[in-house]
Amino acid sequence: MTYTSFVFIIFLAASCLIYYLVPKKAQWAVLLAASLVFYIISCKELALVMAASALTVYGGALGIQRLADSFKQKREGLDKAQRKELKAQINKKKKALLSVVVVLNIATLALLKYCNFFGSIINWAAGIFKAGQVIPAVSIILPLGISYYTLMAVSYIVDVYRGKIEAERNYFRLLLFVCYFPHIMEGPFDRYDKLNEQFRQPHFLDLGLIRSGAVLLMWGLFKKLVIADRAGLIAAGIFDNADSLSGTSVIIAMLAYTLQIYADFSGCIEIVSGASELFGIKIAENFRQPFLSRSINEFWRRWHITLGLWLKEYVFYPVSLSSGFKRVNTFVSKHIKSQHLVKLLPAAYALLFVWLCNGIWHGAGGKYIFYGLYYYALMMLGELAKPVTDRLISALKINTDSKLYHFWQGVRTFVIVNFGMLIFRSTTVQESTHLFCRMFSSVNLFELFTDDFTIEHISNKDYLLLALCVVLLAVIGILKEKGTDIRTAIFSKPIVIRWALYLALIFATIIFGMYGGDFGNAAMIYGEF
Repeated sequence: MTYTSFVFIIFLAASCLIYYLVPKKAQWAVLLAASLVFYIISCKELALVMAASALTVYGGALGIQRLADSFKQKREGLDKAQRKELKAQINKKKKALLSVVVVLNIATLALLKYCNFFGSIINWAAGIFKAGQVIPAVSIILPLGISYYTLMAVSYIVDVYRGKIEAERNYFRLLLFVCYFPHIMEGPFDRYDKLNEQFRQPHFLDLGLIRSGAVLLMWGLFKKLVIADRAGLIAAGIFDNADSLSGTSVIIAMLAYTLQIYADFSGCIEIVSGASELFGIKIAENFRQPFLSRSINEFWRRWHITLGLWLKEYVFYPVSLSSGFKRVNTFVSKHIKSQHLVKLLPAAYALLFVWLCNGIWHGAGGKYIFYGLYYYALMMLGELAKPVTDRLISALKINTDSKLYHFWQGVRTFVIVNFGMLIFRSTTVQESTHLFCRMFSSVNLFELFTDDFTIEHISNKDYLLLALCVVLLAVIGILKEKGTDIRTAIFSKPIVIRWALYLALIFATIIFGMYGGDFGNAAMIYGEF
């Protein structure tokens, strides 16, 4: 069952109806039942892997909570030295329990998702010594959303360990957090305390909220079925002939894929956000006009926001407190005179792990690691050169607050992001390098108007429609950036205008959506992660 299928709409409507009919105390159970039905239909017996993951963090978190509670009880009547010794003993046990559970979950993810990748590395190393293939490739079907629910499960038990939240006593409530069906396939990464609080609240039927969620859901379907899948046909039609592409073709394919992945991923997030709003549950924001960013750092604060926050909270901060970081910091402080480098190098050490994890999370392959390191290298080079660029800007008397300068920053960021998307879409690092070079060797815009550039199922009308959609996305993005709530603005209009917009969105999706006939229901890109 996919989020764009008619079956999902029926399933969602039925779940919503039951949700508001049952007693308010039982609403969370309806959400759990709906989530389990959705998950079991989608991946059958692999649902047991997800349930087992939830069970490990449930038991581990309870153990950590009991140890924390026992310290509070036992410390009464002890002097300072005894309390310190007891605390050290308790923390050691808590850390050991946390480590076991986290390693178990991450190892399960690594075994299922990265088995062949690690095996290929071992086989490559064995090949150097003429040992042949040591580890055979295996075909593994991944549980739906394993990368999402694993990291959310890890965040839950780490937050319990840190004392930010108390351990959940009811396994099924925790299971709901892990497998909540609006975010199980593509995220976002939600925090337990934020969702659990909403799951426990009574939710009454609110037609305004239903309308708001339905409009957001329909907009997400439009972006996915009309924009993303149409752009995907163009990108696939060109990339499938990567060996013989001209520079012009590479540029068009790269732009088409960037549009596809943005409309696909953000569209899916809007589908699930709208679906969740129907139940009165607000999930985390995951996009904030990323293509209006003026730097790579800003882009990643706006694109897949919750992944960035997760990596910051559970990778960057732990690395920053590690002994390795302290050694780097000490060495830099002693041997480097530049205060700029003294601040930069320790941060670069911690960020290296963040971007390695970012790349590895996206997929099992060298190109994903290269993808993460691509952004890491550009960010570090930008920070390293900042004193020089600041002096240059000052010497040239460039007004960094001017619209022209901001426009230049936006264009530069857009180009860098597109090069990153080229890496992401390519089959291998070598292919992305080849395609990158082709862009600067054989560009001929007149090629666009020849028969050599025809793509099956794509006509000039499709290019025109995509161009209009890009303008629509840009206008909506600019309005939102200026603080306009699009849905609130629509709801404030007279009923005739409101319904004209609703029907236009519905019929545009039905008429121009890429489904049925020769078109399959294209899988969501981030659903693979």
